[in-house]
Amino acid sequence: METLKTGKLLRVPVAVGLPILFLVGTIFIITNYTTISNKATPVLGSPSLRNKTLRVSSMTAREVITVRWHNKPSYISTATMVAWFSSCNYSCQYTEGNNSQILLFDVYTLGKPPKRISPEQIWVFYNVESPHITASHTWRDPSWYGLFNRTMSYRLDSDVDARYGYFVKRRNPLRKNRTEVMQYKTKMAAIIRSNCKTPGRREDYLKLLRKYIPVDSFGRCEKLSCPKGTYCNIDKKYKFYLAFENSFCKDYATEKYFRAEGWDLVTVARGGANYSLLAPEKSYILTSDFKSVKELAEYLIYLDKNDTAYMEYLEKKWKYEVSSMFVHESAYVKRWCNFCEQAHSWLKENNNHSYGHIKEWYETDKCHKPTDLH
Repeated sequence: METLKTGKLLRVPVAVGLPILFLVGTIFIITNYTTISNKATPVLGSPSLRNKTLRVSSMTAREVITVRWHNKPSYISTATMVAWFSSCNYSCQYTEGNNSQILLFDVYTLGKPPKRISPEQIWVFYNVESPHITASHTWRDPSWYGLFNRTMSYRLDSDVDARYGYFVKRRNPLRKNRTEVMQYKTKMAAIIRSNCKTPGRREDYLKLLRKYIPVDSFGRCEKLSCPKGTYCNIDKKYKFYLAFENSFCKDYATEKYFRAEGWDLVTVARGGANYSLLAPEKSYILTSDFKSVKELAEYLIYLDKNDTAYMEYLEKKWKYEVSSMFVHESAYVKRWCNFCEQAHSWLKENNNHSYGHIKEWYETDKCHKPTDLH
């Protein structure tokens, strides 16, 4: 863009000069207004931060924030953390050094609180399991009171959204041949489970459902098993997949659900999440929409006999691309880039935000017993 230099006198006839000066002044005003209007504003990527005002800071997206795990989960390596951060628009660097700006705590194996290296270090409560399943309940100990500054979990009200999967609407929906999709679907329903006795009484609901329809159960709880990573072609052989969670807890929908939403079958979901906040409407069936297990079974039998009605669910799915934890690398990248973006906003805020007793946020009144076993 060219600019006008000061200190030089332009000699033009008066009759021409006034229109030119008016035009130059107009361009100057518009240019400066556009420059001001296009200044970067903070991006509020997490639902929990949308209504918060960020303080002005000189920090930019390219300034590096250092991050370290206090107790790294077994399924995460230093190499994967480095790789995930390298894909983000905001700059975060994973380090094994002690002087990180942000310290992550995996609540699943939490011990006693370490010594904080500085008041400015941000401690993040990280957990992707329900309170019922978390192995260590050390976070209930009063010694953790007021120590966590931020949260990162499957909960939609977390400071960092770490849900198990994401939907992105396709520009062009998938077009698949109905005959090819349906020709190998000779079996009714399947489920994969590794916890055989659950707080949500999944096993009891399954027992009731089997009174009306056949269900094949894969995993540790029964004899059927799949070679690791194959899922026994469930998506091709079965019409329904039962995405039944182990607990009824707020927002708790795991890879069981998101993985199935990427398959060419109808997902039947049972859990404590509000699925309408997680997935497109009519891309799944909710057990809670039925008055009884028998009523659900009757509807599944109806769909089994009516290909047109059945295919409506699949056609809805084909409008979206799904990425799920433990299946798609893109889901991990999105999770940790969400984290990195929010980490930058925390340092911009430069405040002493902290949770009192994390139990109140994470556990109290967040789970309930099932009421659908009839």
